[in-house]
Amino acid sequence: MQFRTYLMPLIGVMIGVNLFSQTTINGCVTDKRTGEALPGVNIYVKGSYDGTISGPDGCYSLDVNTEDDFILVFSFIGYESLEQNIEGGIEKTLNVEMKESSTNLRAVTITAGSFEAGDKKRAAVMEPLDIYTTAGSLGDIGAALKTLPGTQVAPDDGRLLVRGGDASETRVLMDGVLAAKPYYSKVPDLPTRGRFAPSLFEGTFFSTGGYSAEFGQALSSVLVLESQGVAVEELTSISLMSIGGELAQTWVGNNHSLAAGAGYYNFAPYNALVKNRIDWDDHVEAGNVNLNFRRKGDKGDILRFFAAGDYGGQSFRTSDGSGGQIKIDDQGGNIYSNSTYHTSITDKTLLKLGASFTYDDQDMEAGIHRQTTREWISESKLKLITQLNNSLKLTWGGAWQSSKFDEKYRQQETENTWGTHFTDHIASAFAEAEWRLISKLAFRPGIRYEYSSRSEEQIWSPRAALAIGAGENTTFSMAWGHFYQTVQSDFLKYNRNVEMQKSEHFILGMQTGDLSTRLFRAEVYHKKYDNLIAGEYNEFAEFVPLDNSGEGYAKGFDLFFRDKVLYKNTDYWISYSYIDSERRFLDYPEKVVPEFISPHTLNVVAKHFIVPIRTQVGATWTWNSGRPYHVPGDDEFMAHTSPNYSEIGLNLSYLTSILGNYTIVHLSFSNLTGRDNVLGYRRIPLASGEQEPSLVTIRSDVKQFMFLGVFISIN
Repeated sequence: MQFRTYLMPLIGVMIGVNLFSQTTINGCVTDKRTGEALPGVNIYVKGSYDGTISGPDGCYSLDVNTEDDFILVFSFIGYESLEQNIEGGIEKTLNVEMKESSTNLRAVTITAGSFEAGDKKRAAVMEPLDIYTTAGSLGDIGAALKTLPGTQVAPDDGRLLVRGGDASETRVLMDGVLAAKPYYSKVPDLPTRGRFAPSLFEGTFFSTGGYSAEFGQALSSVLVLESQGVAVEELTSISLMSIGGELAQTWVGNNHSLAAGAGYYNFAPYNALVKNRIDWDDHVEAGNVNLNFRRKGDKGDILRFFAAGDYGGQSFRTSDGSGGQIKIDDQGGNIYSNSTYHTSITDKTLLKLGASFTYDDQDMEAGIHRQTTREWISESKLKLITQLNNSLKLTWGGAWQSSKFDEKYRQQETENTWGTHFTDHIASAFAEAEWRLISKLAFRPGIRYEYSSRSEEQIWSPRAALAIGAGENTTFSMAWGHFYQTVQSDFLKYNRNVEMQKSEHFILGMQTGDLSTRLFRAEVYHKKYDNLIAGEYNEFAEFVPLDNSGEGYAKGFDLFFRDKVLYKNTDYWISYSYIDSERRFLDYPEKVVPEFISPHTLNVVAKHFIVPIRTQVGATWTWNSGRPYHVPGDDEFMAHTSPNYSEIGLNLSYLTSILGNYTIVHLSFSNLTGRDNVLGYRRIPLASGEQEPSLVTIRSDVKQFMFLGVFISIN
């Protein structure tokens, strides 16, 4: 304490001297036309390195070590640069309005294949809050996105299946860096859900095709989750749910914030109250923890770090297809970490660095078969964005992805064991230009390069997109590109000599209106598949790839309409998708409609806020036509079709207060009508000497699901 007594006056003198020789300017930057705040504006002293960047609210503060007069420059992509003469040696408040450049004023945005959720995205069709408030989503990002066109319902899977692609063909990233295992482990006939809570993110970019050259290793779609910035208030969150509970705490400091959370889930009490089709030995039980750190620098640079871990398991008995039962036991855990750093290295160039690491450990037991799988996956990425002039922006960079796979198998009756281990490294580079010839015409050509150490392939992927404005709020977009993806690890363990698979996308789209009032969107597409893997299933019902002789196509159209003005306090949207798709891949003997494809999919989502009782009511109707399936022993492959699927979901959210703390009581019902939906049929190949076909009928584990949660926020 004595040391501190002597030190503090000295620090005060030093601060006083420093302030005497400084000029301090602060204020806020807004759009001159709309009045909206402009975050990320470069603010610097002309001819020097002194500068800063406006914050999320558009405000800034800058100390300049001089008493002389100087010129302060405001520079922002898509806006005319602004210069202000500043008198030195004073403290001044300077609020400025920036005007969009003539080439950017009401400029079109390339929207082909892209659905964005975020206030900053002009092409947005969903908002972040929609993830939570869409009936039937139960707070799952993937479930909410399935109400958009281009996706398959797949209630027995839970993952995203997009425009003819299976679940492995969608790549998920957090802040632009790989999230290698975004879903909990998948067991036969039961859906899984995403690992990440929607509250972690401020925006979602979901592309159903024709995406940027920045993104690789995805044949069908890309989902990019954009995390929150620095928190502005300390908060304690308590969640009490019918399936478990969560606790989270946020601490806020000077230009930084730290958040930590934990959750525990146990379905046993709930399953004891409802009729369940699953013969449970051990009900689903899981726990997770997460840590989230954000720091903003003096010049607007931002550092993000996220880490999460979970562990859980379940054990149940299911049909083996021959009248008996087989026990499935699934235990496993996952660790994921992600770190990114964004900073401006010049007044026109933004640098983004990122890295992620995933460790996944799964122990699966099916009857006499036991399989332990471990994977280590990491990615490092560099990206630079340079605004060369008002009409031309260049984005380029590269990434290094490393994956390690290790699996051990043991047959418990015979004690036979088998193991496999392999690694792969993928190096990539990309470059893309966005050229705005005029305000109503934007062109985005790009090229991507990838090299795989396992297959020793070198791949070049050309891509291009175009947008043309027609009227005040109407845009026509086109996109084309080549996309490659390595074969998933579960297949590579049997044959590591197969090559990357390829798809080629063609998309034409039209969007008109405004998300704040009424929006309509339509797209037609054609996708061609080449080099798909083909092979056979072994005695353990696992696929063994033999070669890349598979091929296929997917073509169709998507419609989306959203309206917020027809009925007061009511928001609704309608999406419809038609797809015609055939493939010859896996063990398919001929090109047919894949067993995960429904030709017709319809979603109707509505939300209404009842002001007097502070309650939001939401409903979702989902319908899709039946999926094809094969009866083992039939002469014709995939000759049968399952029944149509239909489900109505309902939720109610009531806003109230508990001991003065903001509280939401949320109640959600799935399959409100109690319809006995058949999700599909799982085929079991005929064993030697068997004559009768083996099929397992797939239904939801519970016909109806009710979720009750109380969410309390303590400031």
